Amino acid sequence: MPSVELSKLQAIGPARPLSDTDRTQVDARPAQSLPAKPASAVKPGVMVEVSPASDLDPSSPPIDPERVAKIRAALRDGSYPLVPTKIADALIAAQVSLAVVPQTKA
Repeated sequence: MPSVELSKLQAIGPARPLSDTDRTQVDARPAQSLPAKPASAVKPGVMVEVSPASDLDPSSPPIDPERVAKIRAALRDGSYPLVPTKIADALIAAQVSLAVVPQTKA
């Protein structure tokens, strides 16, 4: 198995603006085009409804009051499935995804 010389690899660092040499390298690459999908690839019967931004109220949160009422009723009568491990996993995942990692100065 051949050895790998790590000193030749570039280290991963913070983002930096493109230099002139970086720009020429990007411009020198040939443009790649993606093959167009044939019209037969579109699934018939699939519809998407898009509402204009004017229909959305930015001051109110995106909450479905009917679904909230159903969940509250299920919690009241005890039929809502509460799984402690799923709740714990979601809390841990939220903490990890929202955690701020302190920057170390080199």
